[in-house]
Amino acid sequence: MSALGRAAPAIGVDRLQPGDHAFLAFADDEERWTILSVFTRQGFARDEKVFLNVDTAASAAEVAARVAGEAAAGALDSGQLVVSAAPRFAPGEFDAQRMVDTARQRIDAVVGEGYSGLRSASEMSLALAPVDRLDQAVEFEVALHQGVFAGQRNRRYTALCQWDTRRFGGEPAMRAAREVHPVTILSRAGTLEVALIAGGIRLTGDSDLSTRAEFTAALRALAGRPEATLVLDITDLSFLDAYSAGAVLRLAAGLPASRRLKVRCRAAHRRILHALGARSLRQLSIVTARL
Repeated sequence: MSALGRAAPAIGVDRLQPGDHAFLAFADDEERWTILSVFTRQGFARDEKVFLNVDTAASAAEVAARVAGEAAAGALDSGQLVVSAAPRFAPGEFDAQRMVDTARQRIDAVVGEGYSGLRSASEMSLALAPVDRLDQAVEFEVALHQGVFAGQRNRRYTALCQWDTRRFGGEPAMRAAREVHPVTILSRAGTLEVALIAGGIRLTGDSDLSTRAEFTAALRALAGRPEATLVLDITDLSFLDAYSAGAVLRLAAGLPASRRLKVRCRAAHRRILHALGARSLRQLSIVTARL
């Protein structure tokens, strides 16, 4: 899937950084479990406490096994993983600011327990948050962002807000909630998103056999731009296969001496490009992000 021209492209859940406030729209249960599994395991790797608020009839142990595998029982027993399907507040008792204050207190408590931070995924369904009006969920999203994420980034808290498109896909509230979040998560692996940036394009998701056509079209569009220096930003690309890396080098090699290709990437991408001969291309420059 390609979203050429989208200002803020979605990223893979593996690219979430501490302090991100992210939005996920999922369309089936398999998508949700896959995302939550990566989200949870990354939290463990960062020594964070993970809180999952999931709209499901499954038990906490079943949810934990689904998202954490063999580490599930130990994570539940130690308290590093908390699973809940309980309503977040009762009808008639909505108080967005109180909920934000509770989030702040929870962050402080988690750090006090010795964790590096809190990672929380909440399903914004009526079953979990039986609000009197759906727009109250948006009110909470706005209050949470302004109270915890706006201004100086709070790297002790990472939040993933999930909306089920089967229930809320046509609701204005869901569209409004998406706009609150500075980060949007791709709901499926094997997806490539393309966005225009100054001087070039930004790619997120996966570049492999399943997205080869989209990747090829993106490079073709980049090559057709008029700038003397073309910019290809793959910093948040979750996966770059060797064929795609080779295509980037072929694009650079085909540029006239008066033009250049600047690739912004992570160290892992740079190693692939160098292994394929990037150092020999005068038209190519590589800028590595510090992440």
